[in-house]
Amino acid sequence: MKSLIWTTLFILLAGFSCIDEQDPLRQDLLDLDQLRSEIVALSESVSCTNSDEWKFTPMGSKACGGPERYIAYHQSVEKRFLELVGQYTFQQEEYNIKNNGVSDCMLVVAPRTVSCEGGKAVLVY
Repeated sequence: MKSLIWTTLFILLAGFSCIDEQDPLRQDLLDLDQLRSEIVALSESVSCTNSDEWKFTPMGSKACGGPERYIAYHQSVEKRFLELVGQYTFQQEEYNIKNNGVSDCMLVVAPRTVSCEGGKAVLVY
């Protein structure tokens, strides 16, 4: 009886792992989420003490066009940061094309500047 339970559990787990590996849509979303997390972590890796050292850039691609959002970054991480944002934006655009993505199509307004509040960069609109 005990071996029957373990066998059933093994078959179920093996079946679910195969489904995940064969689901490119799910994997694409996981890849985008991981890349987004890496971008946000890099953005937050430098304490904001002087807003003159900070910039912002559009990030992502809505299905009907335009950026998903704007994000602040410190000049010291600019090269790597913009590479990651470019990669994320490209992958999201490709995902939307491949999967007939939809979005709210609302215009995301660019911020005017970046300010520092409590060590964090804050976009000012």
